Amino acid sequence: MPQHVFETGSSLPAPGVEDGPVLECSLRGSPNDRPLRIRARRRYAASRDEVFAAWTSRLAWDSWMRLRARSRSSVAPYRGGAFRLELAEGPTISIVTGTFLELRAPESLTLGWQHHGAEHGSIVDVSLRTRFERTELALTHSQISSRREAAWLMRLWTLALRRLDGYLSAPTVTHASEPRVQRAS
Repeated sequence: MPQHVFETGSSLPAPGVEDGPVLECSLRGSPNDRPLRIRARRRYAASRDEVFAAWTSRLAWDSWMRLRARSRSSVAPYRGGAFRLELAEGPTISIVTGTFLELRAPESLTLGWQHHGAEHGSIVDVSLRTRFERTELALTHSQISSRREAAWLMRLWTLALRRLDGYLSAPTVTHASEPRVQRAS
């Protein structure tokens, strides 16, 4: 798993983030209490509206934000709205709950994230911009409490962002409030 050191407050992207996700660790604090964060950046052949909709629809989350077929989700995509993910991995089901802290369609969203079993909650920031006729997604998952949690999240984000690409490039995309629509090729 790639690891990089960062200084708190730095806005420079870490090398390799494009290949992401990348785990970063701060030099500040004691060795056992250093904040961890994961950063990733991916480009998708879909509009910002489509990518944003994939982050705010239960049907979309059920399709791409999962580990196995038995995974389930519930999503209330408004500021203060809750979400719940049940991520099945073999016989183990990991539960993640949280709230939508901020939504600015179609530019960004922020999630308060609590993985049951983790010591503390964390924050997921997602920003979207149009770049070279594609949508660039920048994800930062910060305030991660342990290396064990970070390792699990690295695996989750690697799989989820890859599945998001598959979801967005499928011939049909289903949005929660819309009927099934055929995407133009």
